[in-house]
Order: sequence, then structure tokens, then C-alpha cells
Amino acid sequence: MSDNEHFEANGAHTESARRHSKQRRPDRSCDICRKKKTRCDGVNMPNRCCSTCVAFGTSCTYVMPSRTRGPKNAIMEELKKENESLKAQLRNVSICSLCAQPLHSQASSASVLQHASLESDVAATLDLDAEEDLTGDALASRFRQFSIKNYFNSTGSFEVASGAMAMKEQYTGKPMSPQTRRSLYWDILPWEKERYTKSRTLYLYPDRDLIASLLRLYFDIIHPTVPILHRPSFEKSVADGLHLTDMEFGGLLLSVLATASRYSDDPRVFVEGDASLSSGWKFANQVKIARNLFEPTIYELQMYYLMAYFALGTSFPQVAGLYLGLGIHFLQLRREYRQKREGQKLNFEEELGKRIFWCYVSLDRMASLFHGRPTTFHIERYDVDLTVEVDDEYWDRGFVQPLGTPPLGSYFVCHSRLCEILGDAMRRLYGPKKTKAALGWSGPEWEQRTVAELDSAINDFIDSIPPHLRWNSDDPPQGAFFDQSATLYITYQLVQITIHRPFIHRLSTLAAPSLSICTRAARSILHTVDIWLKKLHRVPLPNIIDTVFLSGLILVLSAFGTKRAGLPIEMNKDLAQVETALKILKISETRWQPAGRRWELLRDLRTLDPVKLMPNDSLDDAYKMGRYGSADQLYPQQRFQPSVDLTSPALSLESGLQPGVSIEQLLADTLPADAMDGILDEELMSMWMNIPADVTNVDHWDAYFGDKTGVDAGQPPMTLRLSNLGWR
Repeated sequence: MSDNEHFEANGAHTESARRHSKQRRPDRSCDICRKKKTRCDGVNMPNRCCSTCVAFGTSCTYVMPSRTRGPKNAIMEELKKENESLKAQLRNVSICSLCAQPLHSQASSASVLQHASLESDVAATLDLDAEEDLTGDALASRFRQFSIKNYFNSTGSFEVASGAMAMKEQYTGKPMSPQTRRSLYWDILPWEKERYTKSRTLYLYPDRDLIASLLRLYFDIIHPTVPILHRPSFEKSVADGLHLTDMEFGGLLLSVLATASRYSDDPRVFVEGDASLSSGWKFANQVKIARNLFEPTIYELQMYYLMAYFALGTSFPQVAGLYLGLGIHFLQLRREYRQKREGQKLNFEEELGKRIFWCYVSLDRMASLFHGRPTTFHIERYDVDLTVEVDDEYWDRGFVQPLGTPPLGSYFVCHSRLCEILGDAMRRLYGPKKTKAALGWSGPEWEQRTVAELDSAINDFIDSIPPHLRWNSDDPPQGAFFDQSATLYITYQLVQITIHRPFIHRLSTLAAPSLSICTRAARSILHTVDIWLKKLHRVPLPNIIDTVFLSGLILVLSAFGTKRAGLPIEMNKDLAQVETALKILKISETRWQPAGRRWELLRDLRTLDPVKLMPNDSLDDAYKMGRYGSADQLYPQQRFQPSVDLTSPALSLESGLQPGVSIEQLLADTLPADAMDGILDEELMSMWMNIPADVTNVDHWDAYFGDKTGVDAGQPPMTLRLSNLGWR
């Protein structure tokens, strides 16, 4: 036998003997000795009863199964560590675990700060930076230990208090109990309950046929461009009578009826004995502001938005800012400005929440632009995806839009992107000087670079519009897409004006192209609204009314420049477009009171020119709601036919103008060379830039007119007072 064979034989014998000896091992410890981890001598004692069991007087048993020793489960250990880490991070974020649901709070206020005790490391507890996006949303759906009702981000003092409580519980091993809190300082005080607690409101609803009629008007006219509701679910809730049992939904229904009443001829929508300006007031006047401000629901968010929309047409449009601010506050409480979990499937409530958020962003941008106030939403303060391009009826079918069916939702996505550009332009070009200086947003080079960036963004946007939303005045889209494409194109031109208006009065290379872009955009806006109104025969929405007014102002000031150049005023065809703006505002004033104010302002600015235009009073009877007649009756005079293609993108810096071209050179191809002196001098430029930002403030306009002098030399100062015109 070789050495290898001998070694293998001995090895096999040894292994076999070792296994046999393990199987026959008699010295197993009893159950008591195994628990106490002491040596057991039961195998050597009579009746196999060890000395330990004899000493304690217990029976010596061998029942417990033996444990097989082996390596520790590394995966389980890692999961335990991860679980502890997640618990520690969760304690550092005070959130509402149901931020995408209505916040019900039937419990007493003492339970507001109750939470479960979670073991965590002290260092992890103090780690307050942690990824708020991850811990705030992803963990909230998995861990429900907290009952904190309101969300506080990492900068709040309550966040520090949360960390301190976690440290104390980790140190003492006991959870903090709310029983030690004094109810006097935690409960609502008795005399405040009536103010802050909700009371049952008895709403008075119209007849069912009127509700059905107004809902059809709302979803046909308003919903395509303002999709803050989900039509199938809303109509089902109305049919089920939810408004009879749910106060919040009842208020939402009334706000919908009030908004739709602007477009109804039914006498039941008017205040008895009053004119058409009262349409919807009897519904809006019933809606109450929620008294308990700590329970925002989806219905309340929608209600306050529509109430703000309705208020834009009242005597005090500033009230819209109050509703808008309250709705934005509720958005923050519900944490709708934060992005949801990655990889999460689309669901109804979160998608509707995104719709509501972007509706608020759009209205905030427009209201800030026309009323001259800072925007509330800054792009760095929210992180919300755009809405899905799926129509309402397909939400319950997996959010899948059928192939070959253009979605109505594409408009809202495009409009939201456009409002993003508008907000960026407003902040960078119209922001306070100190803020711009602190951020390095100053200097000629920065201005040129910023305008170029914004122009590039707006051009990229216009190229990305889907085919069914592209505006073509000769062959416009049909159905709801006609309204959407026209509104989108008008808003696009408004953004162009917003970007370039600040540079018209500057002695810089941006002055000439900015003047051209603003005037061309104003013409395009009025031309498009003219087509829109002739086809639809209805009052425009508030954002269109304000845009028409601004366009008319720009063309009036352009006409002033022509006159100051010594040219015959008839050469400026923009006056025909100003007349179009007046007619649009005249139609709008039948239902939106601020439109009448804008009509008077534009009319009186236009009358500074001696050319006699069409009498305005003759238009009054032709513009009643529902009695527009044919397009020829609506606009009896010949429409202005522009000499340029108004549907093409507005002139940009790269469209052929040489940097540094003067305004005189810009107009040289249409005006005589000897008429260039003083075409846009300092005084006229001040008129461009000093137009009141808040067009609803009478005193601002009085001061504006009082500071201006006549256009012609030798004219007395213009002392037009709006209060003398009955504008108040």
C-alpha cells in the first residue's frame, strides 16, 4: 500500500470515528443547567438527576432542543442595523404620516405631541440634516408611530424639541407622557372655541336643473384651462349628495357654481333686481372660511382657489390674494410642495394634489404679474413633478391615455412650464435691487446674458408644444383644443413682453429689439383674442382680460412715440388694435367688474390722440352676455390686417437685428429720416416704465395721470382724475 493510500485510509477512518463519537456523545446538559450555563453532571448521577437540580429541588429534564451553532446571519444583522437607522432618522423629522390625506383630528390637542418610543443612537438622533425628501415621504408611509398633526421642517424649533424628546427617552428608557401637560396651555381656550372650531353651516343650494346647467358650463368653459377638479369623481359626489353631508364639499360646490355663473344667462344666478355683474354672488357669499386652520382637506384647497378666481371679477379683486394666501398655507400644511416617493405608482389623490399645486402656482404667477407683488412660490422652494398627460376619464384605468387620442392634459403641462419661465423672469428681472446685487444679478453683461437665457428657454418651449396645441390663426384647432391653444399662445406672448419690457427705456443694445418684441407681442395677443372671441362669443377669463389691457397700453405708448416723431397719427395702425382691445374689455365688463375699470383707463389714454375713433357708447348694447350676434355685428369696423405673420415666434435677439441698433434705425424703414428726433425720449420712456404695477389701485393711477403732461407742445398739463370719471 502506498503512502497516499495509507494516508487516505487512515483519514477516512479518523473522520468516521469522529462522526460516530459525536452521535454517541452522552454528556448533554439538562434544561436548567443550559439556562444557567453551568456544568451539568447528570450523566454521572443516579437517575440522571444532576446536583444542581437536586440543590434547587427541581426535576432534571432534557426536553429543550439543542441549538445548532453556526455563523451569524449577516443579512439579518444588516437589516437590524438599517431598521435602527431608519427609526433614528424618522424621529428627526416631525411629519404628518398622512400628508396626502385630509387631516382628521378628533383627538384632543394633548395627543398632538404623543409618539411611540423608538430605540435610536444619540448621534443619529441629532443628525438633523438628513435627506428630507427621503425621510419625510418614503418613511412616512411605512412608519405610523407618530401622531404629530403638522409638518415642521428641519429649521423649526419644534424639530429641535422632537430631537430633545428622543434623547430623553433614549436616556431614561421611558416615553414622555402627555398626562404631565397642563390643559390650560394645550387645549383651545373656552372663549376661543367659537372662533376656531368648525360649526355646521347650512348652505342653500339652487335647484337641481340649475346645478346641472352650471356644472356643464364649468366643465365646458373653465375646466379645460383650469383643471383643478377631477370631473368624474366630482360629478359622482354631487350625484351622491355629498354636499348635503360634507360641509367642505358643499363649499366647493358653491364656489364652482359661483364661478360658472359668470357664463350663464339664467336669471337665478343674479342677485334679485341687480345687473349681470352680480352673477354668482348668491353662491359665493355663502362660502365660509374654515375656522379650524389645522385640518386642510383637498376640498378646501380647491374651494379657496375657485373663490380667489371668482374674487378677481368683484369690486375688490384684492380679496383674491387672501384666498390665494390661505390656500398656499394649506398646501404647505399638507406638504404638497414636496416630491413624492420615487418609484411609487400613480394614484388618484397624489395626482390630484399635483394638479392643485400647479393651479396655485399659475394663479400666483399671474396675480403677482398684474398686481405688482412678489411671487409666493420660488422654484427652489418646491419640488413637484408636472401632472400626467392623461384625461380625467382614464385615471381609473391605470392612468393610460389611449393611443391616437390627444390628451387635454397636455395644455396644463405646457402652461405650467410656461409659468415656470414667467416666474423665473419676474424674479431675475423685476426683483429688489438688494436681492439682485446679493446674488450677482446686476450689470449690463448679466442683463444681456439673462435675456438671452430666457429667450432661449421660451424658444425651446414653443418648439416643444405638441401639434394639437399649436396655434395657427388661419387653421386653428377645433373643440376644446381651440380654447387651449389660443390661451397658451396668448400666455406665451405675455411672457415675451414680461422679459423685454424692463429694457425698453434703457440706453443699451437691448432697447431696440425689446421695443420690437413688445409691440409685436401686443399685436399678436389682440389679434388672437379677436379670433377667439369671434368664434366662442363668451367673456374671456381674467388672465386674458389683464393681458388684453396690458397689450392695449403698450400699443398706446407706441402710438405716442409715433406722434412725438412728428408723423401723421394715421400711419400707426396700432390704433386699430387699441380699438380691438377696447371692444374686448367692453364685452368683459358685463361680468367682470375690473374689466370696466380697465376699459375706462385705456379709453382715456387713447383720447390723448386727436384722431376721432368709433364712438364707444354705441357698443354698450351690443356686448350683452348671450346677445353678441354675428362677428360682423360684434366688430362693425374693418379689422386691422397685420403686415407681418403674427403667428410666428416674436422677434428675438438672434432674429437679425444687430446688437446696438438704435430705435431710430429700427423704425427707419417705415418712417422718414427727419422724423426720428425724440421718438422715444426720456419723458416717454418714463411713461412706459411708470405704469402702476397694481392696476386695481385707483390712487396709483391718479398719481400716474397727474404727473404727466400733454403730448403736444403748449398743451396744459394733463390732470385727469379717475375719481372724476366715476371709476370709484
